[in-house]
Amino acid sequence: MYHGMSSSPLLDGDRLYLQLLHSNEQLVLALDKNTGKEIWKRLRMTNAHEESLHSYASPFIYRFDNQEFLLTHGADYITAHDLKDGREIWRCGGLNNPENYNLYFRLVASPVAMPGLIVVPSAKNGPVLGINPKDAKGDITNSTTNYHWKLAQNTPDVPSPLIHDGLVYLCRENGVLICLEAKTGKEFYLERTHNQRHRGSPVYADGKIYLTAADGMVTVVKAGKQFEIIAQNTVEERLSASPAISGGTIYLRSYKALYAIGGE
Repeated sequence: MYHGMSSSPLLDGDRLYLQLLHSNEQLVLALDKNTGKEIWKRLRMTNAHEESLHSYASPFIYRFDNQEFLLTHGADYITAHDLKDGREIWRCGGLNNPENYNLYFRLVASPVAMPGLIVVPSAKNGPVLGINPKDAKGDITNSTTNYHWKLAQNTPDVPSPLIHDGLVYLCRENGVLICLEAKTGKEFYLERTHNQRHRGSPVYADGKIYLTAADGMVTVVKAGKQFEIIAQNTVEERLSASPAISGGTIYLRSYKALYAIGGE
């Protein structure tokens, strides 16, 4: 892989789930967290090739409305797997256009979810899918019932989407922030925050959305349907990591240091 293995493992109960999607193998695994013993291993089928086989996204578990499955994202597809044995329940393509196939369509941004909706980013200004997972089975790429909405372009390339209070926030790598209605995909705004590369994912806290740019600028946007920049401050060091927020403290990891910023 050009940038090394960076897909995060997922710990759930006594199991550790991994997606290993790269040129030499396409695997989904479940391990015993205490012993490392393999519980199940599934070969993940794909017709992707070249760098499009590479995925830097991370798996996560969808648990809503009496549905429960592991989602993996990469190699031109998002797939859902049974937690018990790893069998594939459904898959969805439509991310890398086969009529104009991009050999370098590696997936970095991870999907996010709320009850009844999975927001699936892609790469290289490609599509964003608003998937309805109810009763999904098999290949749903061309389904008429398993989508709430589709965007033809404007996907985040590296930052993962954010869902909060019925709104979806997409931060493009160029600093453009897009706000959509989660249920319908209706666009409320598309606005520039800071004209620098954004690699970190947007994070919500206390009515605000926090965005980090490569030149060290942190932009704070008011959450909601109306675009409003509340503040912009720089750490004057290179930033790629997403902010982490806990207990009233914002943690920012630059290339040189870890900052903890908080009130009294």
